[in-house]
Amino acid sequence: MKLNTRIFMLLASCGVLLSACNKEDKLDSKSVFVDSEIPKNALDNYLYNNYTKPYNVEILYKYVDKESDMSFRLVPAPYEASIRLAKLMQFLVIKPYDEVTGSQQFLKNNFPKIITFTGSMPIQTNGTAILGTAEAGTKVSLYNLLALNETSGKDRDFLNSNFFKTVHHEFQHILNQNKPYPSNFLEISGRGYVEDEWNTKYTSTGAAVAAGFISPYASKANTEDFAELYSFYVTRSQADWDAILNSAGSTAEGRATIASKLVIVKNYMKSEWGIDMDVLRSNILARYSQLSTFDQTTLN
Repeated sequence: MKLNTRIFMLLASCGVLLSACNKEDKLDSKSVFVDSEIPKNALDNYLYNNYTKPYNVEILYKYVDKESDMSFRLVPAPYEASIRLAKLMQFLVIKPYDEVTGSQQFLKNNFPKIITFTGSMPIQTNGTAILGTAEAGTKVSLYNLLALNETSGKDRDFLNSNFFKTVHHEFQHILNQNKPYPSNFLEISGRGYVEDEWNTKYTSTGAAVAAGFISPYASKANTEDFAELYSFYVTRSQADWDAILNSAGSTAEGRATIASKLVIVKNYMKSEWGIDMDVLRSNILARYSQLSTFDQTTLN
C-alpha cells in the first residue's frame, strides 16, 4: 500500500513539473544591453568626411585603452590639439600624396587604417622617447599632442620632429611590408646595424653620418635605415638635408654611403609606387611655407 502511494505521489510530482515546463514565461522583448549613441561633435564629423569616408581611415583622438600601449602611463590628447593635428596632417601629408599620385586611391589602398592621437609620450627604460609606432601595417600611433598649440603648430621643425617625419617613416614601413625593397640596400651597411645600441653607439648626427646613417636611429636596422632616409628626405629642404650631411664629425665616405642608399630608396618609390620623391618633397615644402596663414582650428 505504501509502495502504491509513493508511486502515485511521484507521478503527480512529474505531472506538476511537466506542466510547469510547458508554460512559457513571457520575457520583456527589450534587452538591457543597449549600445548608447554618443552624439558626434564637429571634429567627429570632420574626421568622417576627410579621413574615414574618402580613405577608410579612422582617427582615434579619444582615449581607447585597448588601442593604447598599457605598458606606459599615457594621457589623452587635448581636443584642440587633435583638431590641429587632424587638419595639419590633411594639409601636409594627405593632400601631397593625392596630388602626386593623381587620386585618393593610393592612400585608400595603403595608408594605415587606424591612427591614434595621444597627449603624452612613452619613455623607454633607456631614456629614449617614442614619437610614433606602426603595427601590422594597419595602425600608426602619434604622441606628444600636449605640446601642439598655436605657436608650435606653425613651427616646421617641431611638426616634423614630433609628427610628420614620424608619419612618413611609419608609412614607409607599411609600404615595405606590401612591397619589399631590394636586398642590395641591406648589403651597403651590412653588419653595421647595431639594434638597440643605436642611442649609445652614435651620440650625435655627425657620428651617425660618418658611419653612413642619416640619423643615429637609422643604425638600428636596415628597415629603420630605409624609413629614416625616406622620411628625412621628403620633409626637409635641400639646404636642411645638406646641413645634416655636413654635421660636425661627418665624413665624405659616410656621405657617399648615404647617397648610394638614397638612390635605392628613390628608385624603389618610383618603380614600385610611381612616386617621384623630389616631386613629393617639393609639394610638401610648398605647403610648409603656408603654415603662417593656414587655418588650423576651423572645422568645415
